[in-house]
Amino acid sequence: MIKGLLWKEWRQNAWILILILVACIGSEMITATDAVDGFNDNYNYYHSEEFQKENNSMPKDERMTGSEIEDSLTLIPYDFEGSWPLLIFVFLFLGLKLTVFEKNKQLEYFTYGLPYSKKQIFWHKMIFPALLIIVVIPIIILLRDIYIYQQIPGKYLPDFSMMWLFIGAVVLLVLFSYTLSMAVGNLVGDIIIAGVIALGSLTSFLYMLPSALTNLIDAFEAFFSGKTINQLPNNGEFWFSQFPAFFGESFNLGEYIVLAILIIAMVIISWFGFKTASLENNGRFLMNNKFRMPILIVGTIYLTICLSGRFQYFDYEKMITSGEIITLLVKMILIALVSIIAFWLLMYKWKTLRKS
Repeated sequence: MIKGLLWKEWRQNAWILILILVACIGSEMITATDAVDGFNDNYNYYHSEEFQKENNSMPKDERMTGSEIEDSLTLIPYDFEGSWPLLIFVFLFLGLKLTVFEKNKQLEYFTYGLPYSKKQIFWHKMIFPALLIIVVIPIIILLRDIYIYQQIPGKYLPDFSMMWLFIGAVVLLVLFSYTLSMAVGNLVGDIIIAGVIALGSLTSFLYMLPSALTNLIDAFEAFFSGKTINQLPNNGEFWFSQFPAFFGESFNLGEYIVLAILIIAMVIISWFGFKTASLENNGRFLMNNKFRMPILIVGTIYLTICLSGRFQYFDYEKMITSGEIITLLVKMILIALVSIIAFWLLMYKWKTLRKS
């Protein structure tokens, strides 16, 4: 590690790193106290004379049994949700701040004037956020869980090993958000466009792509196999189709592997964007014109899947007809054509669009 580069990154970003740390500690403390207080309130209510009287006065088939009360009090991993959705968007902003925001403020001119290579500069930008995501945040979440497990009887809590899976999922999700924004920020030179692309990519990946991809795969598989979607072996489910399935009571290694691969891919894209970018291109829609065609192709495919699959509905209990498949194909072609035109205008006519 180079102390000069570390000091530079710290001076430029100390305020936001400290703010993230304080916000994470505060939100997890609130989550812990809310979980304990909520459990205690429910426990005291179910064991109060008032509840016993109300329960006994109800018809016999509507009364809560002892096992039903125990199930109602039992917590699942998702009850320990905490602040991970907020952290995802906070680190998305941080990645943009370290890339496209600094370019537009011309802070990179000073950095590139230092006697260090681009590789050294790039990796030192990753150190403080990586420490927060991989080391500090897991420790904070673990301490929160330890406090909860000390305050609530163990029989009402999930196995503690499930919390390690939860922590791993949070780390991967936040790390993916950060590396995604770094990749976008190193490819795009315009602040507003970079923010829109990063936010749109993240939200669509988490909440649109999973269900859309699942819908398309199941539709074509059911049609060509002559089955309904409910009769398929996977019963209409696919990786991420029930996202965030990380926080359920089952463990799907495939989801972790997919996210890990995507994180590595985002780091590679970010590095190539950073290495090939020129300071003269700051503020441009695309920092390097060599990326225009790959982005056009990938973006068109991505949008076609998201829009055509997300808003196409099938009856899972009925056979899919040829008319439905033809309608779907026409919709996919139209979306692809519109996407190609939109990306072409953005990639090749951005200057003209801005001037007009």
